[in-house]
Amino acid sequence: MPPEKRWRPVGAPPSNAEVTVEVWKTHPRLQKHVRRFQDSRDPGRVLSRYVAQAQNVKHEKLLRIAVHVGAWVALLPLEQAVASPSGGEEDGSRPSPVQLLAQILLLRGRAKITDWLQGVLHLVALRLQDVRHNVQGKAAVPWMELRRSMPRAIWRELRTQHPAIPVCGESKEQQELADQGSLSKRKMPPEQSEIARAKAVEEAESEFLQQVGGPGTEDLTASDFHREIREFGSEKAVRRFYRDGAAFCNFTLEERDLHLDSLEDRLVKVVASESWDQVCSLIREAAAALAAPRQKAALKEAAVHMPEDARERLQANLQGRLRKLICQGLGCLDLSDAGTASQLEPALLFMKLLIERCKIRGQLEEARAAKQWLRLQGLLTAEATTLAQASLKNLEPGGNVGGRGGGLKTTKDGVYTPNPKIQSNPLVQNTGIGVILTCNKCGVELKSSWVFARRRKVLTLIPEHGHLPHGKCGGKYVPVDETIPTMGDNPAYLDVCPHGGPRRQCVRCGGSQICAHKKRVSRCPLCKPAGSKKGVRKARS
Repeated sequence: MPPEKRWRPVGAPPSNAEVTVEVWKTHPRLQKHVRRFQDSRDPGRVLSRYVAQAQNVKHEKLLRIAVHVGAWVALLPLEQAVASPSGGEEDGSRPSPVQLLAQILLLRGRAKITDWLQGVLHLVALRLQDVRHNVQGKAAVPWMELRRSMPRAIWRELRTQHPAIPVCGESKEQQELADQGSLSKRKMPPEQSEIARAKAVEEAESEFLQQVGGPGTEDLTASDFHREIREFGSEKAVRRFYRDGAAFCNFTLEERDLHLDSLEDRLVKVVASESWDQVCSLIREAAAALAAPRQKAALKEAAVHMPEDARERLQANLQGRLRKLICQGLGCLDLSDAGTASQLEPALLFMKLLIERCKIRGQLEEARAAKQWLRLQGLLTAEATTLAQASLKNLEPGGNVGGRGGGLKTTKDGVYTPNPKIQSNPLVQNTGIGVILTCNKCGVELKSSWVFARRRKVLTLIPEHGHLPHGKCGGKYVPVDETIPTMGDNPAYLDVCPHGGPRRQCVRCGGSQICAHKKRVSRCPLCKPAGSKKGVRKARS
């Protein structure tokens, strides 16, 4: 019989009058799912069958599968819920119940949660809260993945209605009558609802600011911070951003380390698959956990009274890893695109505010991890690019990064200007239309309006030696629009003689690569450097 015809009709969930955690845990239907899994001869085959079904069924059946697997995760013994079946393959065809539920919830997409799934996920959320305090190390990784895939609505219901589980299985009239006697499902007037939502946002912001707050942020209230950020992002995006930051703040040190490992692995995968929307999502999640820059002097004074857990976090360099991850992610994106920038809000504005607040207290160059912050500043705004270049110049020994024919001497104020010799070339022109270039290593932006026009080809000129050739970057400038052809500002390649070829290789002009025999040095058998002649290879005796 086809799988579609083996599904039984959906039973009614517990009514609103008796909805409690114990009622759901002892519900006969959920207990039956748990007993069947425990009594099965080969749990691995059961999990494999569910994996195959989850990939092929429609959303309605997928949500029913999620109820079954959620019951296993919530009600099975802890070790059995997270254990992979014996003989499981490495390809993930037989994951543990916890891993399978995380996969199913990701496949759910935006499908509306049913009453059964809402109640079961409430039990799963309660188990996740217990696991968070009792499970540590690598054993907590699958639970963290499940926590990340859980619908946010479940956590909201858990915070506001714990320990009752919301169910909407009755008619609208019965629901309204039940709401009158139930505090858990009471609908507040619009004015009270708005006040409650504002209060919840205020609490989330306050908890979030405790994480990012450093010296100089004590005069910044949550309302002031929120007022500046919410103008550039929707209310929903701002609340999600604050929740991500508060969640990271509440993690233990080991959980933070595992969370960062997961973010780094996910970034590598999404960049390899060119999933740029997911790159934006990862950057937002990482930026929410970012702490404000700290001045070196203030950090030394605070180190005397620093708690032990703060010392451990400092030694773990979690913030350094976060900044590195954000710079790597931003380096893969085009921030000049309005759509990309909108997806990164409010993270972009938040990072800009952190940098601006640090500048009020002192120079960004004097902050801890100044090079990372300067690089991040250069990635965020075109105006900050010039400041980042000048600051990086001061950080280099001797302060001279100009080099021969390029560097900061020809990229002043973030605008490329070739030297006078190149400007005097009749084939080099200034169009006045700047082409945006970015360093392929650190992401610093540069604009070039100079082109080399020859034989109906127009090539945008870029610094031959790239970005800071004698510094620690060494990256090359590439155009944001990959369809724009470019050419390095090497005078030898730009010098074209009247005969239509490179002057250095022209026989009639007596170029530098022409020998006394009126041939190119590389092609003249008499003038070719010793050892470069092609000879017949002799056989070994």
